[in-house]
Order: sequence, then structure tokens, then C-alpha cells
Amino acid sequence: MNETMILWTEHTWNPMSGCTKVTAGCKFCYAQTLAENKRGTKAFPNGFDLTLRPWKLDEPRAIKRPSLIFTNSMSDFFHESVTDEYRDQICDAMDRYPHHRYQVLTKRPENAVRYAARRRLPRSVWLGTTIEHQATAYRAGLIASVDASVHFLSVEPLLGELTLDLAGIEWVIVGGESGPHLMRPDVCAERGLVKRRPEGVKDGPLWTAREDRAEWVRGLRDQCSSASVPFFFKQWGGPRGEAAGRDLDGRTWDGMPVGAG
Repeated sequence: MNETMILWTEHTWNPMSGCTKVTAGCKFCYAQTLAENKRGTKAFPNGFDLTLRPWKLDEPRAIKRPSLIFTNSMSDFFHESVTDEYRDQICDAMDRYPHHRYQVLTKRPENAVRYAARRRLPRSVWLGTTIEHQATAYRAGLIASVDASVHFLSVEPLLGELTLDLAGIEWVIVGGESGPHLMRPDVCAERGLVKRRPEGVKDGPLWTAREDRAEWVRGLRDQCSSASVPFFFKQWGGPRGEAAGRDLDGRTWDGMPVGAG
């Protein structure tokens, strides 16, 4: 169990690690980069290959204060290669320590639907899915159909203009892509919400939001406002997540689910 700099949570818990890519949002996966850079170490002996870590199942016990715990930040709880029996063990651990809120984020909501028909998720679970562009917007309806205390969307990396069906959704997180690959002008032009200060210009911030793509973020904010859904804007992105800050129209947006239990 680790404390984390991720702004919308407090701890990360990884009773498994490793994953496989399924959509364009996975192309520059931060978790893969981190795990592969440590392949062969005690922390990641198998790199980003899917690896179960049953010795970590009881880690939430060590956190006494009720906390937000991003569960499987280095994997996908609903990966097709993980058995339901092992998922049961993770859920059992959540049930043992229900004073926490476990934020489970998946790119495989169809597997969440299937699993939840087999076993009801613990009431301490906040269940989310990632949506990067319109082609994956259908995931919102799938995740909303699962019985969970909170249903949320992580729109990160935001790769295009989005129209969302927010029925049954209680929280939306939005963020631009980050990572050293954004130093490549072609990649930044294709995927980034940011632009780099032109060569030879010495004044002003090095990275700023692209005003044309800022409308993508404003559009999501306004959709959330119309639907009374809390909106959390994490970052504009860049080579580091904080490179261009996180202010939108002169303020930060730190919405969190209301009355979640």
C-alpha cells in the first residue's frame, strides 16, 4: 500500500499488477513504463506481465483512517485473465475493511457487468471506467448498470471532443495525457491538450493549454453541470502531469461524489 500523488485518491493498492492494451488511450501506458523499467526487481520481477500478488491482500488493514484507495492502479481488476476466484479474494479483503472507499477503475466494463451478476460488489466500492474518445463512450452505460455505491468516469487521457450519457454516473474525472512522449512534437500535436512555448521565446510558462482543445474540457464540465454530476479536472498534462497546471477558466475544479457510502 502506497501513498500517492494522484489528486483524486489517497493510496494505491495493487494485489495484482500487469495488463494488456485495449484502446488508443493505452498507447503510452504509465503503468507499463514504470513496471518495465523495474523488470527483474523485487517490486516487478515480471515487468508488466500480469502477476497476482496475494501477499498484498491484507494491506488495507494497515490504514486505520478511512481513506480513498485506488485499487489496482497498476492493473485492471476485470482483466479477462484474472479468475473470478481471485477477484473474490480481493472483494473479501474489501469486506474485511469496509471503512475505506475502494476506487476500482476498468477499461473492461463488460467484464464488470458479468462479474457483478455472479457476486455483488462490496458497498465500499466506487466503480469507474475509462473513456478516452467517443468510440469508448458506450462504457458509461455499462458501468452505470452495475450495482455500486458510486459510478464514475475517468476521462484520461482525453483524446477528443466527447458527448457523454451521464445517467447513473455520480462523478467525472478529466485529464490530459502526460509523460515524456509529449516532448515529441508529433505526439503532442496528435494527443496533447498542451503546447510548448516556441523556441526563442523566453517569457511565460513553458507549457500551456491549447485553447482549441480546452473546449473539449469545457464541454465535459458543462455536461456535468447540466446533469448535476461532480466534475474533477486533474490536469492539462504535458511531459509531467503538472507541467501546464490544472486551472480551467481561472479556478480549479475539485468535485467529489456527494453522500457516497
